[in-house]
This record gives sequence, C-alpha cells and structure tokens, in this order.
Amino acid sequence: MDHASERRFASQSGIAIGPILFIIAILAILAAAIAAGSGSFTAGTSKESDRTRASALIQIGENLKIGVDRLLLQDIAQFGAIDFNAKNADSSSNNVLFSPNGGGITAPSVTLANDPGNDVWYYPTGGIGGLGTASSEQLAVLRVSQGVCTEVNARANALATPAVNDLGDFTSASNDAALLAAWPAALFGKPIGCVQNNNATDASEGYFFYQVLAIR
Repeated sequence: MDHASERRFASQSGIAIGPILFIIAILAILAAAIAAGSGSFTAGTSKESDRTRASALIQIGENLKIGVDRLLLQDIAQFGAIDFNAKNADSSSNNVLFSPNGGGITAPSVTLANDPGNDVWYYPTGGIGGLGTASSEQLAVLRVSQGVCTEVNARANALATPAVNDLGDFTSASNDAALLAAWPAALFGKPIGCVQNNNATDASEGYFFYQVLAIR
C-alpha cells in the first residue's frame, strides 16, 4: 500500500519589520537635523553678510573724509561750499568733492544701501554732541538695513544700535541743529556709526550709516 509522501517546505525568511522601522526613524532624525542646520546656516550667512557690508561702509566713510580733508586742509574750498553732487564729477571747479580737480575721490556706490534702487547718499549738516564748538558738522549718510546698522556700531564703537529718535531731515542739505538735541547720547563724540531716524520724511526714516566729514 502506497503511502503519500510528506513534503516538507523549505523555511522562508520573514519580513524584518524591526530593522526597517529603525532605518526609517534614523532617516527622519537626519532629515530634521539637516533642516535645522539649513536654518542656522542661513542665519549665519546673513550675519556674515552684514559684517562684510559694515566693514565696506566704514572704509567708504573714511575715503569720503579723506577727500573733504584735502579740500579743507589745503584751503581749496571752505566749509559749507563743497559740492557733493556726483553729477559734477567732470567739473573743472575745484570745490567738487568727486572731481579730480577737487577732492579727487570717486563717488560712493549705493550697492550697500537698504534699497539700492532708491536710496542715495545725503550730505546734511547738523550738530552732534561732543564734536566741535559751533554745533555744526558736515555728514555723509546712507540708509542701510537694521542688521548692517548693528554691525557698523559694533565694529566702529563697540555699541548696539541706539534708540530711535527724530534726527531731522537728512535729505536737506542743511539740517541745522536738529541733530543736536536728539542725537543718541551713546554716540556723542563718535565721528562714525549708525543711527535710527524716525523723521516724518520718508526718505529720512530708517537706519542710517553716518560719517562726519568735517567739524566746525
């Protein structure tokens, strides 16, 4: 009598759920770490950019002062009579700051401004506490971002951005003594730095890099 032969199936490997879940968990952790790292990298890059811009602005300010010093110290032009119009750079007049016959320097770029398409350099006069005796200084100012403003003060004066105040109309060639009463005390006597102006004139509102070009 024939007996049905018993068939024994070969053992098969089951699905390893545990290891797969472990790998998925590791990938999730890596993805979160990469996302967090990207945010930190972006913040770090932005701060480094602000520092670079601040250093460049400080150099531009020093260059502007060199040109004005040449005009004043060599008695080429008098205080209040310097022509800051970059469009007159080819003029033969010797009182033009950006002319070879005058200050002999190149007009500063606006690429470091908060809005390069609209912001321009202004050259108001006004009183700054702790400088001069006649309460009248010649300044160069450019609107910048808050981050750049903070870095300028950190590098030039070891200070944080000063409190907001109405510092007058920077777009006016003569700001008179409007600066004197409102100038941040932390920047008294500081020939270079950054201030926040909340003047009602739109063009004068915001954070401004400043360089004192001449003291009277």
